[in-house]
This record gives sequence, structure tokens and C-alpha cells, in this order.
Amino acid sequence: MPRPKKRRMVQKSSKVRFFKPQGVPLSELKAAVLNEDGIEALRLADAEGLEHTAAAHLMGISRPTFSRLVSHARTTVATALTEGMALKIDGGGVDLVHACRPKTELNSQDCQQIRRRRGFCGRASVVSQDVGVMPEEGVDDA
Repeated sequence: MPRPKKRRMVQKSSKVRFFKPQGVPLSELKAAVLNEDGIEALRLADAEGLEHTAAAHLMGISRPTFSRLVSHARTTVATALTEGMALKIDGGGVDLVHACRPKTELNSQDCQQIRRRRGFCGRASVVSQDVGVMPEEGVDDA
């Protein structure tokens, strides 16, 4: 009999439940399922740039478990993107906690000192823009 799965801590629940390719009805797509803990692992490792040890601590799990979780989440997202599938964000065994509150209480100064990956500059390189009216395929914007 396997050991019961340990509940993972996430800082906020995802508001969005599906991502899908543009122009294809959801009813015509297959979906790759990404659990809440998987999206939290992606956020901590890739968007926030935390080292796996620090991110695992925030989620209340071991570092090897975090590494497996983020690897599986990356594979799921990459498969959905390359295969033209919808990405369904589903529940899972998670507990919602307030920002930066692992098992042991951290104060705001501790939160600022959590180790980030070397060379990580935050989200500065992520470009955010309104979708607005998308140009038609094959038409230049010139």
C-alpha cells in the first residue's frame, strides 16, 4: 500500500482553468492536465526564479519531490504547446496559504532573502502587451 500523498502548499489558486489555441473550439481539442501544484512549481521555479530548495520549502515538500513536480509540469506544458492541445488547470492535493508562509513562519525580510537562481533578473524580460486586433496570417504589419 503506497504512502498517502503529502498536500502541497500554494500561494494562490489559478483563476484561469483553460488555455487553448486560438481559433479552435474547445470541443474539438484534447486537453493536457496540469494540477495546481504543477502550476505553482512552474511559477516558483521559472517565473520567480527560485532555487529548487527554496521553492520546495515554500511548498512544504522535499527538493527531489519539487524537482519531479516541476519537470512533469514543464513536460505537460511543452506537450500542450507543441501538440496544439488545450491546457486544463485542475485541482490536486493542495492547501492555499498566504504569500511567503511555509511551515515555519517567515517575516518579510526573510522573504526578500530567499535564494534565486544565479543570473535571474526577474520578469523584466517578459514582454506583456494587449492582444487587441491580431494581424491576419501572411499580412505584414509594415
